[in-house]
Amino acid sequence: MRRIRVVFSIGAMHGGGSERQLLSLLRHLDREIFEPFLYLVYKSGPLLDQIPTDVPVTSFDTRVTSSRIYLPGLMHSRRVRDYARFLKEVDADVSYDRTFLMTLISAAGAKKASVPNVSTIVTDPETGFAPVAGRFQWWKRRILHRLYNQSAQVLAVSDGAREAAIRFYGIEPDRIATLRNGVDIDWVQRQSSQPIDNTWWTGDRRSEDAARVVRIVSAGRLNQQKGFNLLIDALAQVRQKIRDVEFRLAILGDGPHREPLEQQISALNLIDVVHLPGFQENAIAWYRSADIFVLPSLVEGMPNVLLEAMACGTPVISSDCHSGPAEILDSGRFGRLVPPGSVDALREALVDAIHDTSRFREMASNAESHVAAEWSARAATVRLEEVLKCCARHD
Repeated sequence: MRRIRVVFSIGAMHGGGSERQLLSLLRHLDREIFEPFLYLVYKSGPLLDQIPTDVPVTSFDTRVTSSRIYLPGLMHSRRVRDYARFLKEVDADVSYDRTFLMTLISAAGAKKASVPNVSTIVTDPETGFAPVAGRFQWWKRRILHRLYNQSAQVLAVSDGAREAAIRFYGIEPDRIATLRNGVDIDWVQRQSSQPIDNTWWTGDRRSEDAARVVRIVSAGRLNQQKGFNLLIDALAQVRQKIRDVEFRLAILGDGPHREPLEQQISALNLIDVVHLPGFQENAIAWYRSADIFVLPSLVEGMPNVLLEAMACGTPVISSDCHSGPAEILDSGRFGRLVPPGSVDALREALVDAIHDTSRFREMASNAESHVAAEWSARAATVRLEEVLKCCARHD
């Protein structure tokens, strides 16, 4: 019996949460039942080398030559046509995409190829759509309303994202379900033991008569929505309140907001305190070695980095975004939640974590056990497999 052929699609394999979740799904998908393919818009990104070797990878930029003619919508229509062509080439049974920008391509292409499509909404669109949608937002929102309601199934990574998507896109409630992200615990354990080649971060702890060292880590794409500027401001204030502690803040990731963050760090005289090491393949090892993990985001869907930090047993502080963190942290049971956008709240949470380490460590220990029991990657993949089987075209 032929396996179900699934084409997974995303823009590129950069280091974001959606890309890492896609990798996890590709690793755990049952190969006795499914035959996976991966379609990218751009064959780029540091996670390309981590794609399972049995997954064929293709991309629009390697299949279609660039055009010197610019007309609004021309590139989009070429991508839709190529995706539809690819689905027919591999005789796909079902198409699966992550991120609304990819849905604009894959759901439209799947319709042209008469292949069922499953779309995943990875963030709260009421707050997360406008910052990344670019031009013609009214048109994209209108098209997404039609595409989501024509898809075989729409999935949201959290209950909050699902409810917001129903309101924002006008999705029929019975067409969209919640399917939460999962964490590959075994992978996290392996990654956490990797060495960190950064002497500023790994330098020996001070002697007992010297200042205490507190290592803080955060991670994500360097853009305005991640709120890293708020964390930097908060840390500057914490240093004024707690002078007998040496702080080290590492913000892992790359993105367009690097230069403004560097300017902020310099203006606050934090060059020796806050570092931007860029994308780190062994980010999990940084989480494990930190005293505190902070997620200062303004917008999230179901943040993987928060789950990964919890799986490392690291105390966490997170913005209480409209969707995601509160569900993960059980409304503050497994970590500290603070109002999004508040420097003062971040400052006070950091002060509490430094002064009351035993309470934060207890929450972290409970969180590590909770993630292992309730958020496994294999369980998330099994739930997706059931959706794909139900939606797959059967000739």
